[in-house]
Amino acid sequence: MRRWSSLPAETVVSAAFKNENRQKITYIGVTVLKQRIISALVALVLLFVVLNFFETIVLNVAVSIVALIGVHEFFNATKINENKLFAVIGYAVAAVIPFIPREGIDLLPVLVLPYVGVLFCILLGSYKNTRVEHMSMAFMMSLAIPLALSSAVYFRDTYGSIVGLFYLSLSLGGAWFSDTGAYFVGCGIGKHKMSPVISPKKTWEGAVGGVIICTVCMLLLGKAFELCVAGFEVNYLTLALLAPFASVTSIIGDLSASLVKRQYGIKDFGNIMPGHGGVLDRFDSVLFVMPLIWGVVQNFPIATLG
Repeated sequence: MRRWSSLPAETVVSAAFKNENRQKITYIGVTVLKQRIISALVALVLLFVVLNFFETIVLNVAVSIVALIGVHEFFNATKINENKLFAVIGYAVAAVIPFIPREGIDLLPVLVLPYVGVLFCILLGSYKNTRVEHMSMAFMMSLAIPLALSSAVYFRDTYGSIVGLFYLSLSLGGAWFSDTGAYFVGCGIGKHKMSPVISPKKTWEGAVGGVIICTVCMLLLGKAFELCVAGFEVNYLTLALLAPFASVTSIIGDLSASLVKRQYGIKDFGNIMPGHGGVLDRFDSVLFVMPLIWGVVQNFPIATLG
């Protein structure tokens, strides 16, 4: 075996430098993972508290707060909030939508049309510093984010506390099971990049792993509800067919958020959750999966309570 003393000085220094870098990378990786786990545990505790008040207005308040933070993060990332009037009216709309009852959702066009008019008035008054695409993004995201998240409220109001909670759990699980499964499978065996420019760390192996893990976990979630709730029945065929679509939709949501971040040159939408980023970094997939689940169960019920 060759001793360090028998090697050229440059080689010894280079090897030591590489070893130090590997140690630093390992330390950073472990630290980030710890942050992710701690943040996730805190978020789960908060989620558990909110779900304990699932049948009350606390759910509406929680959805409104999350939507408001999400809209703020998007406005901040895309510089929309540089126009204070756009920001204020966008925040107001996002905060109010989760309190509009489902039976009153038909009134939404009545509210939207004046909203468009107000936005154009703001644009006319600040056209030298504000572009029409800023107005368009403010309009779109101040509606899309709260409407998607308000599916949680519609689940409760339409299907009751038990079935509604199950559908909400499927929506959150469809996003987070897929994301977690893809992350760990990708870290373990991922080799083929899915989208090197938009999201360099995502791999096809991770995506497939995410779909499989998501499907298994959603089926197990259905079984858990059946075991815990008397008279609760799950249509496993429909659930098994839905789960892969939920996982793929989750990936599309994740990639869509990554595309926005790449185009605006940011790493995360925020830092409210250390190790995860902002609310949009954690709920980007949920914003796509929750409306999917809502649309499917309207036509193909997955659960019944006898």
